[in-house]
Amino acid sequence: MIRQHGPRCLQRLYLFSFGLGRANFYRDLAEMFRRADPMLAFLEGEITNAQRTGQRSKIVALRRILDRLQTGANAGRVGHLLEDVMPSSDAMMLMGVDRAANKSAALEALAEAVDHKHQMYKVVWGYAALPALMLPLCFALIIILGDIVMSIESSTPVYVQKELWQGFNGLARTIAQFTSEHGAWLVISFTAILCAVGVSLPRWCGPVRLKLESWPIFSLYRDFQSGLLFISVALLLKTGSTLKGALEDLSQGASLWMRWHLRRVLHALDDDPNAILESFGRGLLSPYIVARAATLSRTAPTFSDVLIELGTHEGPRVLARLRATAMVANAVTVGVIGLLACVMGLASITVPGRFATLMQPMTSLSLKAAYEAQSSPPSGRK
Repeated sequence: MIRQHGPRCLQRLYLFSFGLGRANFYRDLAEMFRRADPMLAFLEGEITNAQRTGQRSKIVALRRILDRLQTGANAGRVGHLLEDVMPSSDAMMLMGVDRAANKSAALEALAEAVDHKHQMYKVVWGYAALPALMLPLCFALIIILGDIVMSIESSTPVYVQKELWQGFNGLARTIAQFTSEHGAWLVISFTAILCAVGVSLPRWCGPVRLKLESWPIFSLYRDFQSGLLFISVALLLKTGSTLKGALEDLSQGASLWMRWHLRRVLHALDDDPNAILESFGRGLLSPYIVARAATLSRTAPTFSDVLIELGTHEGPRVLARLRATAMVANAVTVGVIGLLACVMGLASITVPGRFATLMQPMTSLSLKAAYEAQSSPPSGRK
């Protein structure tokens, strides 16, 4: 039985913190196998070192690993020992470590894979921070500036309104009226759409989803997930798995969307084992990655070598493509709302300026006379 070292919620917090730096632990574990250091002595020594340096999260994680080791059940399997400590996303790669003849090299590869994953997460979350910050600010700015425009509209004499609300100022008043009447529903609807898209990303699959994979947010999710897939497949292939075996293993713990795509790849491979590139190009990979894979496959001995190359040495290219996709997704997400905010910001300058000009005594009297002359009924014929 695994002992709980402290409150459960605090345990989870410590394990989360340890998981963020787990690449370093994998490297330490790889060194342990290189030096033929016994696992028990390694864990006890690392716990002592962590106590000296005050690394509380490491102490908690290593004690849980030590507890599993001392139970004796499956104590020789690295994946079993780390199952309770590491994120579930590492489970399949840890299975590959257990299968590997050279566990030290496999753990080094796993550490590099984790570092690459963290780089991809930083790109995605870094670009996601802009819409999360800008959208609320843009909505608030549109509503505030719209109220200013509507307050000017309510105080504008009827004979001045036609001249005031022409061209750009008229567009601004239309936007202000719409946000004044439907602003709350607009915010709720936009938020609901974003939430629905976010929920659908790992779950929705089918022919319609395939057609939308090239759309900004969906393509960002596809490129991100395919990048993670390359990393996992590369490690499993390095540790001796076959391509189909690696895909089948990864599909077990994958999301519904990824599992659907992997099954499509596997079914295509069953139909034509030699058309590997075409099987992966049926929607799982972007056209850019398919093109790169085609380039590598011209000189690679097997397509497995291509996937290993994409998952290990092609990291900068994958990250560059991910950044480009994230920029497009940001532009689409923030673009319309940001443009409306810019329009209202400019209108907050042009509308008051035009209003002040039209309310000059001579201009105002001239407009009033013209309005009254136009509004008065025509005189009857003699």
